[in-house]
Amino acid sequence: MSDYEKDEYLKEEYLQEAEDLLETIEQVEETLTVMSKVVGQLKEQVASHLDTDTIEMSAEEFLEQCENLEGTWH
Repeated sequence: MSDYEKDEYLKEEYLQEAEDLLETIEQVEETLTVMSKVVGQLKEQVASHLDTDTIEMSAEEFLEQCENLEGTWH
């Protein structure tokens, strides 16, 4: 193999490695975007649970609070 052929081979290898690296970086970027959205949603959920005006309860607890244990509609 001549020096020219070796240089061309190395150049192709470096280009392939650069393309692979770019693809990996793009995948990481996409993953981080998705993770950022999920973290944002979780943050909103936690913040909403800290709101003292809102009380979460099951249907049974709600009926007990309404003193409507039979669950009849009024």
